[in-house]
Amino acid sequence: MVTNNDWGLTERGFRRPTHAELLDALEFKAREVFGEKANFTVRSPLGIFLRLFAWMLSLLFAVIEDVYNSRFIDTAVGTSLYNLGRAIGLRLLPAATAPGYLLITGEDGVIIPAGWLAATNAGMQYAIAESGVISGGNVLLPARAVRAGPDSNTLENTITRIINPETPRGITSVTNPAPFSGGRNTETDPEFRARYYVSVDFAGGVNIDAIAAEVMQTVEGVHNAIGFENYTDFWDYVQNLPPHSFEIVAYGGFDEDVARAIFRRKAAGIQTWGNTEVPTFSASGQLYNIMFSRPSPVNVWVRITNLATDAAFPFDGKERIVQALIGFIGGSIRGGLTIGQDVIFNRLPCVVFSSTTGIIDFTLEISADGEAFGEDNIPVGSREKAVTDIGKVTIE
Repeated sequence: MVTNNDWGLTERGFRRPTHAELLDALEFKAREVFGEKANFTVRSPLGIFLRLFAWMLSLLFAVIEDVYNSRFIDTAVGTSLYNLGRAIGLRLLPAATAPGYLLITGEDGVIIPAGWLAATNAGMQYAIAESGVISGGNVLLPARAVRAGPDSNTLENTITRIINPETPRGITSVTNPAPFSGGRNTETDPEFRARYYVSVDFAGGVNIDAIAAEVMQTVEGVHNAIGFENYTDFWDYVQNLPPHSFEIVAYGGFDEDVARAIFRRKAAGIQTWGNTEVPTFSASGQLYNIMFSRPSPVNVWVRITNLATDAAFPFDGKERIVQALIGFIGGSIRGGLTIGQDVIFNRLPCVVFSSTTGIIDFTLEISADGEAFGEDNIPVGSREKAVTDIGKVTIE
């Protein structure tokens, strides 16, 4: 006997019946009405009608299933997923341009206007965000890539071309002393969902998790942010925090943007702490010095030897391995491991094998100083960040 007790919304959730189940149920009910001798074959009029109706019902159940799934972060997609994020103050991250700082050299007194352009040799352009005046032979100004996307990320000392050398006159050279990072494409559903899981305290007011989440979710270019607090009346010598203070450690983003995000969330009367200090104005015009920290880099060297491959190994396989390891550990323009996360040796071989096809065997070693290589984990302090780059990952 056909039953639909396990269709639709049940105690186990929502189950969508298949087309065959729907057709079976319709034929069963039709026999009750038209008798056992009714003709339900594929070419009979009643059989054709029942199959058309079963097809329409299957579409309807698919829509109902989508409506049900839109209520849950694990199964919602698209706009439904983003609406769930809005309930905790989370917004879809649009495509972003990479921010950074340009060091402009020239004659004293030359005014650098906002929008002044410089570029890399590859043609990626960067515009000055705030005007400034050259003093003492140079000036350091915030800038941002003109085009959004990960291609706008670039290493230090790569932005060296002046687009308009005569506007204004008196500029002799330009460079970026630090990398530009934070450029990205529009956030995908899996990325948004992953960010949702680590942002459940985003709407939690002024607790330390909410402040760190404010920095991570609202400041472009921030890959990771964590917080420490001391709510006692005494100096915390373990965390090195004064009484009634907190410290945010942020990786990436402009200093000014990070400071403003902290100021928006911090409780009144509680002092900030860190190795970076940025003056910030309140709505009433009062000046506050907001402090936070940048993580200290822990350099990681990776050496691969005795690499054995087969015919499936691509021509650029070594480059793929190098980029996969940099992406996993993290570099000056990529997130990778989070702040305070140790480099676990046993996880790196999996990164290598998953980076490309055709890998049979290899020997992998890591080092914290570039000299003593081995298979020991590399510890990372609570205010440190593991980093590497293409010059520290070698395949011999």
